[in-house]
Amino acid sequence: MRVVLLADRRFASRERSMLARLQVGLADEGIRVVLALPRGFVQDTNGLFQETVEFEETGLPMSLRWRAGEVAAKLRASERAGDDPARIVHVFGGSLWPFGLALAEKLQGAMIVEVWRAGLIHKAQRLMARSRNRAGAVVLCPDAALVSRCERDLPGVAVRKSPWGVYVDAPPRQVLKPGTAWSLMIAGAGFDKPAFTACFEAIADVARDRPDMLVFCDAVAARRADLWKLAEKLGVRQQVSLVDEMDANRDLVLRGDVLVLPEARGEQRTLVLEAMGMGMPVVAARDEANASLIDGRTALLVAPGDRQGWSRQIRRLLAPSGSEQLVADLAESAREYVATEHRSSRHVGGVIEAYEAAVGKPSLPFPGADAT
Repeated sequence: MRVVLLADRRFASRERSMLARLQVGLADEGIRVVLALPRGFVQDTNGLFQETVEFEETGLPMSLRWRAGEVAAKLRASERAGDDPARIVHVFGGSLWPFGLALAEKLQGAMIVEVWRAGLIHKAQRLMARSRNRAGAVVLCPDAALVSRCERDLPGVAVRKSPWGVYVDAPPRQVLKPGTAWSLMIAGAGFDKPAFTACFEAIADVARDRPDMLVFCDAVAARRADLWKLAEKLGVRQQVSLVDEMDANRDLVLRGDVLVLPEARGEQRTLVLEAMGMGMPVVAARDEANASLIDGRTALLVAPGDRQGWSRQIRRLLAPSGSEQLVADLAESAREYVATEHRSSRHVGGVIEAYEAAVGKPSLPFPGADAT
């Protein structure tokens, strides 16, 4: 079997390690994987990926089929003797779904779309209507809560679950060490400004009591939520730093003491799973569309926008006495959950099942498909 993993620049930057693990895992199962990345992005990956092909990510709508045809031609040119033609296009990043559909048409193959956040479900509805729910179109979700929503909102569409996989550190990294400056890492998109504001105000309350505490926030989220101005107003600006592309720069983030997620957007991030897997406490907004956030087991949860709730949970972790056992118990239960539910091998197995479901259906030609 030969498949194409198609990712937009934002997703590939944010989840490059997961894509590399998936490529290696599929190759171990005898599946030849070509990773299609935006032009110019491959040079920034330092050889992390095995086989790649570049494409033009943007262009006029009328150029969509031409750009897809260019990639299809490259894939055919790279076929080795005895190779199966590429028959599956697995798309990450909602901005590329129309391109992925066009490429699947050119290859006369199956299309897999990854719905990794709740906001993509309506987009998937439009895409499936456009593709006429034809045979071979499968929606893949990394979270059980997203699967339930997709099954409800995408009737007649094949929906599969394949939890993203990460590695689990053993033993867990020690956090909140006595005598050190503790750091809180705020991740998210910043679209829910009230949620970010309530969370940040609570963190500022704690930071004023702990002048040596450091706060790091995703730079784009901070700009969207106007946190820089708020930090100045609350008198904690000197303790706050911004991090560009926090998910992509996770080596820095995962050296922090606490990961904070102010928004509930039904969004999956391997950054969060890696934090859990290495014993880093997570404090998050309660999110009904994210099954991996389990109060008291994988994270401490807060109602979105509840400033007092944020303050209470953060202070529980930072309390001078009694917090050590809470941190240790949370680290152990979160690591056990990730090791059980989010193994890389389980991710690969779920993806293969989705591929088999897609190509196992009767093959229907794509209307208007051609050979280039």
